[in-house]
Amino acid sequence: MATTLAIRFPLRRYHANPWDRAVNEGASEWPPSPWRLLRALVSTWHTRWPDLPADVLKGLLDSLADPPSYRTPRTTAGHTRHYLPDLEHRKGEPGRTDLTLDPFLAVRPDEDLLVRWDADLPDEQRQALAKLAELLPYLGRAESVCQAQLADFDPVPDEGWWHPGGVGARRVRLLAATRPVSVAALEVSTVDVRKRRRTVPPGTTWVSYATSEADAEPAPNEEAAAEPVTAVRFAVTGVVPVKATHGILLADEAHRLAGLSLTRAGLANPQRQEILGSNGAATDHRHAHWIPLAIPGQEPRFVRYLIVWVPHGLRTEEVAALLSLRRMSGQRGSREDGYEVRGLPPVELLFQAAGQIGQVAPELCGPARRWRSLTPYLPVRHRKRQPLEDYLAADVHTELAYRDLPPAAVVPMAPEPRLPDRWALEFRRYRMTEGMSKSRPGLGLRLELAEPIAGPLLLGQLSHFGYGIFVPDGAT
Repeated sequence: MATTLAIRFPLRRYHANPWDRAVNEGASEWPPSPWRLLRALVSTWHTRWPDLPADVLKGLLDSLADPPSYRTPRTTAGHTRHYLPDLEHRKGEPGRTDLTLDPFLAVRPDEDLLVRWDADLPDEQRQALAKLAELLPYLGRAESVCQAQLADFDPVPDEGWWHPGGVGARRVRLLAATRPVSVAALEVSTVDVRKRRRTVPPGTTWVSYATSEADAEPAPNEEAAAEPVTAVRFAVTGVVPVKATHGILLADEAHRLAGLSLTRAGLANPQRQEILGSNGAATDHRHAHWIPLAIPGQEPRFVRYLIVWVPHGLRTEEVAALLSLRRMSGQRGSREDGYEVRGLPPVELLFQAAGQIGQVAPELCGPARRWRSLTPYLPVRHRKRQPLEDYLAADVHTELAYRDLPPAAVVPMAPEPRLPDRWALEFRRYRMTEGMSKSRPGLGLRLELAEPIAGPLLLGQLSHFGYGIFVPDGAT
């Protein structure tokens, strides 16, 4: 059986500059070159699945070395123009700017790009390719967010496909890897290639492709019935990591900067409030959750990921605004006259994925009946003269009802429950602009529902800033 990848572009845009073309030529590499596809798999291995054994990856790349065939969806070429200041530009003065084009292809989000290799992979390599495809965040530039999967069908290429060495009315030259495939050659940067005075990367060759299909029809403008983007995932990197117990600072700052980005993007105030939220439960908690995540089981625990989850879904321009989040820290004002919020060192957000929450953050999803606290649950309502167990059960029941979820049996995780418990005391439980006097009490809980729910499950105060995160019980 052949091997086929099905790739979609949910943000409707594909950005990729051909190797031998200048960006201001306005050209886009289409279909994506075999070399680009293999580099994307190697990059995903490094950034999202480093536990995959190197010999398995090497064998997979060698099996996919022969150039594949492509079935391309309909596209429309477009570009944006940017005037960047040159070295002689002075602030406040007109002119002395250079025009730079940003070419792209508009692609319908419900149509697949099919990539088919005439290779019958062993089970181990097929499973590795399937997972790498699911983890692939983008293809081409980082703006080309994609959703890829290993197809469970074997399409039969016809004359409308792009074939290597084929004959047809439309022809294109694409870069491909040569055998034996070298991982080091696929990792080489453009700067390294230029330093070696080469015109093409090492271990590559040009392959002619052709198709008999006429130019594709323009992609229609009507909204496609595709699944909306409900989550965006970032990797959090920095010289000094953010402690998991101070994740609320990262979530709070990301929320603040996202508000500025949405404003710069020209979004109307009601549209911004749909994302940033207002009045908590009055919005049915459908606005954005800013979820800092540590790697389970890793000690000491540091925030490695930031998940932005918006249950009602995100529009294309809203996703683009969130992708502008880059750097943040606790610094306020200048270093001379300002101050620094301790606990939030300078960090950088690296985009990893966008799509449905189950694909972007599977560790937060079920389905499951039993759930346990990943971060402390902060009760919402005032405790009256009632036993702690009854108070927690009533508070959690109300929180679940707000989210149209069934009631649950509630059990504190600590053997001697108190509020706050010792585990919760380690966490900063107040926002960046609040004083320590605003710190909420919290504790760890285990929940058991009458029926499985899909998740994510985030409950209680500050649940939109990383508290009250529950994961399926038994997850590592």
